[in-house]
Amino acid sequence: MFLKELEDYSWFPPVLRKMQLEYVGWISASLAVYRPLGKIMEGFPSNQWIDLASGSGWPALYLKKKATDPIFFRLTDWYPNSASKEVLKYIKYDPEPLNLLDFQPEAGQQYSMFNAFHHFTTQEQKQIIIKMKEAKAGFIIAEVLEPSLLSFIQVTLAALLVQPLSAWAIHPFSFLRIATTYLVPIQLATVAWDGWLSVLKSKTSAQYQDLVRGISSSEYVIHVERIPQLRGNLIVLSAQPILS
Repeated sequence: MFLKELEDYSWFPPVLRKMQLEYVGWISASLAVYRPLGKIMEGFPSNQWIDLASGSGWPALYLKKKATDPIFFRLTDWYPNSASKEVLKYIKYDPEPLNLLDFQPEAGQQYSMFNAFHHFTTQEQKQIIIKMKEAKAGFIIAEVLEPSLLSFIQVTLAALLVQPLSAWAIHPFSFLRIATTYLVPIQLATVAWDGWLSVLKSKTSAQYQDLVRGISSSEYVIHVERIPQLRGNLIVLSAQPILS
């Protein structure tokens, strides 16, 4: 049985989903987890990116602000009302819901996805990558979790220790976040549950290699790279079409 995170269910309260995604995005930006992606993105021919499953949009905002050369994102999500107000000051967020299972990439476009790929089944992941290949679109997919004890500990500390210590510092400030963190700590429970479930659904770099083995080709080479770092390891899948 494939379990979904609470934030993926339509019945999950939008306000809780938004606060949860804001916290996860904020802490990843604060820890500079996505810093190595700047160099990888510089190797792509365009500085224009369509971000998929953007959530709060914090990872894209972090990369935009830290880029050596200008970089531009357009954000999309199945729940676009999850966008952080802090992000909307700098980046356009498409208001229409985007279902990635029905989504058709456009030729010549570049797509990014940050810490969202594990929300899909293995077959759905293959389907998304195959559609990228068929459209001859470039992509970068980054995952911050692995099925390991270390990831489980990191998620637990982030949800149950760092979250109550930092709830007041997350922008934009929210009294509701304070209430659901300290008075009725439902936010701690939902973030922890979704984090633990995400670890269980994550893959190792070797498993991602197996996943793309039948899709990668000489005309569309899919790279899988594991980047170790103290702030949190990254597994990055990327591809650029070879245009004749």
